[in-house]
Amino acid sequence: MHDARGRELKAGDTVLIPATINDLFPTEDYCNVSALSVFGRRPDGAKETFGAINTGVMLRANPGDENDLAALGAG
Repeated sequence: MHDARGRELKAGDTVLIPATINDLFPTEDYCNVSALSVFGRRPDGAKETFGAINTGVMLRANPGDENDLAALGAG
């Protein structure tokens, strides 16, 4: 299996999944979101929808945002 740039993936790799937020589902203690992938899947190019993902496991990645995964303890 390979990523969107053709690089081989293996168990234990850290990955980023570019997506746009479709819907927010906030509660008093947490917030879940629905998101749509930026890249289309192979072979048909269809976008993937992710549902009920807790915002605590994601990083905002708008232009200008810095995401140093090592500093955050990921990877």
